[in-house]
Amino acid sequence: MHPVKAIAIGVLAWPAAEIVAFFLVWAAVGFANAIFLIVRMSLAGLLVLRHFSSDTRGIRTTAGGFVAASTWSGGLAPGLGGILLLIPGFLASALGIVILFPVSRRWLLTGCRRLFATARRPADSDVVDLAPGEWRPVAGEELPPSGRTPEK
Repeated sequence: MHPVKAIAIGVLAWPAAEIVAFFLVWAAVGFANAIFLIVRMSLAGLLVLRHFSSDTRGIRTTAGGFVAASTWSGGLAPGLGGILLLIPGFLASALGIVILFPVSRRWLLTGCRRLFATARRPADSDVVDLAPGEWRPVAGEELPPSGRTPEK
């Protein structure tokens, strides 16, 4: 299946999966506790967004005239994690928590790169990808001029 098609199906199935996850949590901990967990995760997402938005403003001047500079260089990932935590639902919150931590973020990015590596096309129409058995190294260190084959 093409990765873009898989993502489209996943986005369309996400609400149904969230409902199923809610019913499973409801069955495990009860309705009031499930609602309480959703509210707490949304508040946590709000706090994460507030924390990382204040850290990414860069240079600020305090009331005493001192200049404070932020050393945060986390990029957009913590903001995306905070937004996913803010969205009500257990699956979105779980994905938000995964995105917040750098180790799991690297694991997730590696999986996405592997998924989309099969869908890559050559950037130029003149590029031909050859299998390892379809080419041989050129003798010598210099490459032949463009458009000519090496002489034997």
